[in-house]
Amino acid sequence: MEAVLVFGLIFLARGYRHPVHDLTLLGIRPYILLTALCLALSLPGISTVPPTDRDEARFMQATKQMLETGDMVNIRFQDEPRTKKPVGIHWLQYASVKLLSEEQLNTAWMYRVPSVISYWLAVICVFLLGCKLFNGAHGRRAGLIAASLTACTLLTIVEAHLAKTDATLLLTVVLAHMGLAQFYLATPVCRPRISAFFLLWGGIGGGVLIKGPVIVAIVLATALALSAADKNFRWLRITRPLIGLLFAIAFILPWTIAASMSGDGNVILTSLAEDFFPKLISPSEGHGAFPGTHLLLSPITLWPASLIILPGLVLAWQQRHTPAIRFALAWAGATWLMFELVPTKLPHYILPIVPALALATAGAISNSTAKAARWGAVLWTIVTVLLVGGTLWASATYTGSITITVVFAACLLSILYVLWSHKADKLLLVPVTAIVSSAMLLGGILPNLTDLALSPRLATVIAQHRHSSQTPVVLTQFQEPSAVFLLGTNTIITRVDSAADQLTNMPDALAVISNSQRDLMTEALFANQRELVPLDSIAGYNYSKGRSETLLIIRSTGLAVP
Repeated sequence: MEAVLVFGLIFLARGYRHPVHDLTLLGIRPYILLTALCLALSLPGISTVPPTDRDEARFMQATKQMLETGDMVNIRFQDEPRTKKPVGIHWLQYASVKLLSEEQLNTAWMYRVPSVISYWLAVICVFLLGCKLFNGAHGRRAGLIAASLTACTLLTIVEAHLAKTDATLLLTVVLAHMGLAQFYLATPVCRPRISAFFLLWGGIGGGVLIKGPVIVAIVLATALALSAADKNFRWLRITRPLIGLLFAIAFILPWTIAASMSGDGNVILTSLAEDFFPKLISPSEGHGAFPGTHLLLSPITLWPASLIILPGLVLAWQQRHTPAIRFALAWAGATWLMFELVPTKLPHYILPIVPALALATAGAISNSTAKAARWGAVLWTIVTVLLVGGTLWASATYTGSITITVVFAACLLSILYVLWSHKADKLLLVPVTAIVSSAMLLGGILPNLTDLALSPRLATVIAQHRHSSQTPVVLTQFQEPSAVFLLGTNTIITRVDSAADQLTNMPDALAVISNSQRDLMTEALFANQRELVPLDSIAGYNYSKGRSETLLIIRSTGLAVP
């Protein structure tokens, strides 16, 4: 079966030697193709990849508490207010779980559905934006290429699988730029439609409700870059900025007032003070890096679409005087520069730039066969080989499924063979690579890296010893948010000495301690006239802290009378 898959892939990729045929551009066919592509890339692993630490699990747990309490205004992780991010994504996740199943609140995939839908809609909107920017048959072809490249980057595929804000932010950024593009390309003869106003300012308002003011910085950077390059700021007046700002503020104002009245204070000011501005001043939570980091990581974050995007941008720069390409380059360049200068850096920060890179590339290459420059193909090959080696090592180290990893490696190596044989259309090679990678890496390999799945294994073991789902569980050293999500909101996080008191006061309670804390816990329980009763243990690797863990599941009992 594995051999058939590998040779079938080679035959498929080598069989298509020409660009996407014009028939694929007619009617609703681009929408069907893009929808099928998004489903093939986003569904594998959506239900089998366990909750990830730490951001995703925090978002899911906060939404879970909204479902448990019915409070849709205040964002909480257990008893701690979460005011760093607005409420928008929690409302979307709340609606998703409500519609799918309220009885399975610990099921991660239901919280991920908004990210999958946002990813799909963002890809469709990139196609529409490409059609608008480049006009006619050329526009539909450029839009289809840009949308496909957007869908096929490692960054967008990963974010589509996570219950976080970023995939939905991507959608709002694309919507806002759909409106901004209409204003920028407007002429006295061809005035922008009223929809441009609602797309621009509605996108900004929705983005602020999802992730705060970052979308304002992105859109403003694009507008200022275009104005500076053209030496013309007058076109910004037709965006109706004053009315637009009021319209955007209306998206977040009701929740802001309700949250402030409930006792959390001014959530917007708190978010700016605790999350947005600190990231601009110094590295936040240890996520600092030097300027240029995003550029160095781009062959990986944009893989496999980097085969087309990186060389394509060189061609796009040569055509920068074309208004549509100029718009895409301003969006990409200004925002990229902004994120490179910000001290805090995480790989997903450049996600809102991916559509701009794809549009600039598609506009530049859509009139001719896409050919990857040799230097780009060499760079792409290095990243692919590293990915093959990394997955083989991870599967061997963290007890993954070696069989499917070997098949995955064989498929990617066969794709490299096709690439260097120069007999396949690179525009087809990118989605084929992405589909194979998503299916095997996210659908087969990651869910089987059992040593990394400490929280799911812990929840399974504890379920065997709990009297009921309400039996308290005390965590000491292993305090990851995914454990709280899977074990329940009533999970207690504390120190060893306090954990001993909890076990003394609640005889049915369970505790999870590290193996190194066993003696300390024994002494603390002895002081309370109790003794430690070991029930089970698990071992694995805590990737959030970068260390191996051996966890003991214990309860306490009274000291035996001699």
